[in-house]
Amino acid sequence: MRVRDVMSTDVITLAPTATLREAAITLADESVGGCPVVDEQGRMIGMLSEVDILEALKTQHKELRMLMPPEITFGISFVEIITEREALAAFKEIQRTTVRDVMTKEVRAVSPDDHVEKAIRVMVEHRVHRIPVLEHGKLVGILTRGDVLRGFFRHMGAMSRAAL
Repeated sequence: MRVRDVMSTDVITLAPTATLREAAITLADESVGGCPVVDEQGRMIGMLSEVDILEALKTQHKELRMLMPPEITFGISFVEIITEREALAAFKEIQRTTVRDVMTKEVRAVSPDDHVEKAIRVMVEHRVHRIPVLEHGKLVGILTRGDVLRGFFRHMGAMSRAAL
């Protein structure tokens, strides 16, 4: 099975000049966890994910609290607690930050003619959930883990029907 058989061609993209506020709204509105960043000529220059946005949030004052009950874990664990006030201040602080400032610039891509197995290896090795699909340097689609799973199940269903 080839990448072109399972990739999505309706790709949501972001401009590098978009603010993180705009990017977060786009990701939420489109129900996607990340998307390619393209320049004015439509060339892909990076990827932005929800994780990138969350990592950009900076908080100055964190509170440490002990996880209870420590007797179950045979040790004492602490977690950082970010208060709502600090989270709101952090969001306000980064709302003018641009996508270019926090996007992942070194992105692995696949070709539509690559085997899906290659894409899976890239996803697993680099711990990514989505891979841009480039043809002659141009963004032509995106492949997500969900696309791969749906493709395999459709392929298996077609094989089962053909065997009958």
